[in-house]
Amino acid sequence: MQSDLLLQQLGTARDRKRKFRDLTIEAVDESVLSDSAWTDYERDGDSKARAAKHALFFRSVFMPSLASALTRVRSGDAEALAAFGNRLEDGLKRRLAEQPAAMHSFVHTIVLAK
Repeated sequence: MQSDLLLQQLGTARDRKRKFRDLTIEAVDESVLSDSAWTDYERDGDSKARAAKHALFFRSVFMPSLASALTRVRSGDAEALAAFGNRLEDGLKRRLAEQPAAMHSFVHTIVLAK
């Protein structure tokens, strides 16, 4: 798991202070953020709404970097960018609606000091 690797590389402040590029690692923490769309789904059973929320999040966060690998997008083709984003979002909505599952997020917080 990547989070385990990150924590191994950085160590924890509870064990001892460590240096990272001339900075001292004061604290390392991992938090789990619950899936609010899943909470809504458990309440109302609307798998399409849950899928739409997750697909829109995925599109806004990851689509730009994924699309940057496309030659037409790199050359400035806005239509290709929109088409790729729409196809990605539509496919995700369909797949996520068919296979509902909670998607919790892991957040790592690292406090560095000079």
